[in-house]
Amino acid sequence: MIHFTFCIIYVKGETGKMTLYVQIADKIEKRIQDSLFKPGEKIPSIRFFAAEFSCSKLTVQKAFDLLKTRGYLENIVGSGSYVRFPEKIDRTGDIFDFKTNYISETFFPFREAGRIFANLFDEQKAGVFSAPPVEGDTELIRTLGEFYHVPTRRMLIISGAQQGLDLTAKVFSAGISESILFEDPTYPGAISLFKAKHFVPLEEDGPDIEALDRILSRQIQLFYTMPTVHNPTGMSYSQGKKEQIAKRARAHSLYILEDDYLSEYHESPGPRFVDILPDKTIYIKSLSQTTVSGIRLGFMVVPADLYDKFLYTKFTSDIASAGILQKFVREFIHNGLYRDYIHKTTVKIEERKALLQSILSRYPDLSLPGPQHGYSLWVKAREYREPPNPPWHMGSEFSFSQEYRDYFRISFMNLDDVTFERALTYLTRSLSQRYKQG
Repeated sequence: MIHFTFCIIYVKGETGKMTLYVQIADKIEKRIQDSLFKPGEKIPSIRFFAAEFSCSKLTVQKAFDLLKTRGYLENIVGSGSYVRFPEKIDRTGDIFDFKTNYISETFFPFREAGRIFANLFDEQKAGVFSAPPVEGDTELIRTLGEFYHVPTRRMLIISGAQQGLDLTAKVFSAGISESILFEDPTYPGAISLFKAKHFVPLEEDGPDIEALDRILSRQIQLFYTMPTVHNPTGMSYSQGKKEQIAKRARAHSLYILEDDYLSEYHESPGPRFVDILPDKTIYIKSLSQTTVSGIRLGFMVVPADLYDKFLYTKFTSDIASAGILQKFVREFIHNGLYRDYIHKTTVKIEERKALLQSILSRYPDLSLPGPQHGYSLWVKAREYREPPNPPWHMGSEFSFSQEYRDYFRISFMNLDDVTFERALTYLTRSLSQRYKQG
């Protein structure tokens, strides 16, 4: 090959050689996948890569354009090119879906639900469609306060945890990505929403406190946490870790953004941050995770000094969350059906978990780190071997760290009983194709 002092752009032809800008794009993409360049980070300049690859700036520009098309880069005018945060809607299309992290509607007491709706229409007629106050249905707020043992004067009814996070992002809008801290790993929806940049590693009983202290020396205002039945790991904080974090929150004027993911499915969840540190805790609870995905309802309890800001932000966002659904949930809880439903689904969760643990125990290369609660299993592989269309969620979807590339999460309550039995056979076959049984 003849070498010139300027860049040679190979055209893919009979020799199978690829154009240089595609090669450059592939190499930068690999660095992004290996977390050398993390989401939200500015990547080196075109001039830098032109020097590294000994080619023209035009060639690197074409590589950047290709990476934008692939969804890896975005350009901020006057600033440069940045690694994009993942923005993916997962549509599995699989018959045996171990990704969707909800409870199957087949377990929901639909006959009892039908009677509640019928009674509401009989008693309230067209009034059942009346809009509740911005903060939510007064009786529902009182009912939720009694059931969850939280203060009602600072409660807002929301359409689910994601709306609670969205309201928080708007209230703390200025420089939010620089001032919020996340657990590692964590919920992907929060990573994308807040453009997460700061993470603290998790141990078996909560965050690494030494790492937390190093990070809190920065301008951190918020700590997003799922301290009870964490997503995706299923672990829960020890009381000691909660107290250490609360102490640091007081010292650093830090707000705790507590996402109560699935504490109903923990036999002894212990005090929450909203109990320990109510004046610095933004508490979010989604009911769609504990009932069915179609009940898009939840609530949040916010500190007194932030309540008016949250109320106004909610008013300007959507005015109110579905009134008829609020009335239904109020009656569902008040009549004792919610408590009974949680008890029955807890039994089902434990049955299915035992079956899956038995299957996973056959493979010496797979393990379940630490005690886990909830209706998913966080699996560690000695070396992760990804199938063509994995039926589970990969660890890399919950973290930018290399450490979690060998993990995956199996969610097991989205399937009805008949499908679940068939899915176990499918799962066993999928695992056996990649891992040896002991």
